[in-house]
Amino acid sequence: MAIGYYPINLNITHKSCLVIGGGKVAQRKVEGLVESQASVTVISPSTTRVLDALAVQGLIRIIRREYRQGDLEGTFLVISATDDEEINQAVFAEASEKGILVNVVDQPELCNFIVPSVVRRGDLVISISTSGKCPALAKRVRKQIEKQYGPEYQEYLLLLSQAREKIKASYKTEQERGKALERVMDSGILELIRVGKKDLAEETIERCI
Repeated sequence: MAIGYYPINLNITHKSCLVIGGGKVAQRKVEGLVESQASVTVISPSTTRVLDALAVQGLIRIIRREYRQGDLEGTFLVISATDDEEINQAVFAEASEKGILVNVVDQPELCNFIVPSVVRRGDLVISISTSGKCPALAKRVRKQIEKQYGPEYQEYLLLLSQAREKIKASYKTEQERGKALERVMDSGILELIRVGKKDLAEETIERCI
């Protein structure tokens, strides 16, 4: 029977998240968790220089040893990124027993959630998943999306968010608000942001509202 995945964005701000492993793969997982403002602990005898630097900055905590039974106590989410099958199995077993979200890298059968490939442009987050069938394809699609949705979308979303608040205060009905926001998005402000004309973009928004 095929596994069914429900796309969802988790609020893990200040949540206790654990990463087992200290290599490059673990590093990528840690960086994503830190970016999402999680409280991150890494358990591994050795770690990359990047992880060491994150620990020095106080962004993560490192426990320099192998995983032990009971390490998941009080954990909201755990990712196991090791080459040790015995450890991976043990992490999955403990997480399952305690009802903890668990992901064992590259082993969908040892996961109750999977991590999509992600493009971030500020608060704009685009997730790509192949439901574990072919992560390499998700990576390729992500690169294509990165080209289509450049860094200007961060500023674009910020201006749209500000415009939305003004529109909510200026119009009474949802229909009127929707039309006003469509006018803003169709006004060419994205192109203005791309060429560095933020002031003109803001003026354009005011005229649309």
